[in-house]
Amino acid sequence: MTTMTPKPHIILADDEDLVAMTIALMLEDYGFRVTVTRNGQEALHADGEDPASLLLTDMRMPVMDGTVLVKLMRQRHPRLPIVVMTGYSEAIPDEEAGRLSVLRKPFPLDVLHQRIRALLPEGV
Repeated sequence: MTTMTPKPHIILADDEDLVAMTIALMLEDYGFRVTVTRNGQEALHADGEDPASLLLTDMRMPVMDGTVLVKLMRQRHPRLPIVVMTGYSEAIPDEEAGRLSVLRKPFPLDVLHQRIRALLPEGV
């Protein structure tokens, strides 16, 4: 009997449905489990139900924005890899090697995949 390694779980927080669905489908094709949420509050709830291997978040969202979400997820999971997506020049977090990467919209989906792979531990 072989033991299957569970797929890494990515929580995707983005209020733009078309963007979120396009990214989710691509990530699922690469073998990730993806939970799509529309704001930071939904993302926190999803993490409570099924903890994330990685957080992928937009910065501007209703209810709870990416800045607050990143802060609260860091409190829960200090080592959680995070990819921040933004199309604006608002205050964005500083990149942290091995922990946090920032992508400016629009970006190629293959670049997103490379950033995610670089942040996830080997074998995950």
